[in-house]
Amino acid sequence: MHSHVFFLTRDPLSVPVARRRVRTRIASWGVLLDEDARLALDTVTSERVTNAVQHSDRSMFTVAVYVSVRLRRALVEVYDGSIVLPRRRWAGADAESGRGLELVECLALAHGAERTERGKRVWAELALPDQPVTRRQVLAGPRRAVRAVVNAIGRRGRPPIQAPYCPGSTRPAVPAR
Repeated sequence: MHSHVFFLTRDPLSVPVARRRVRTRIASWGVLLDEDARLALDTVTSERVTNAVQHSDRSMFTVAVYVSVRLRRALVEVYDGSIVLPRRRWAGADAESGRGLELVECLALAHGAERTERGKRVWAELALPDQPVTRRQVLAGPRRAVRAVVNAIGRRGRPPIQAPYCPGSTRPAVPAR
């Protein structure tokens, strides 16, 4: 399990900074992202951070990212000073905002929000693509290497884990394993 926490100021320029820092940190852990995973990670991070910038009443907020390569999951959390939990809004066809929660629901395997002692925590869990067997796994020991190879071979042919079907999506839903 890898984890990283960083702080950002409540400024619209923090949104691209957060995207870049999350993506860079995940890459530094040797996790490979395909185009779908990168798009989902960037979009969810942007949505969560944008809400913190717009709705927090404090000058700073916290972003945390956790990755489990074994489980093929990434968790993005944002802590801000507002106690108001996000809620689904209806956005008209011409509206420039109001679709963030719907996007997160479509891209994340799971998501949520809860109040904390200092405000709230919003989070989203995302699927990561299969990762190649690394040299580190091979050097870690024969049992672990064999297990990694068997798992990699066993995953071939299975469809990737995706979020539930979203209205307007052309992809069919694939049930979670």
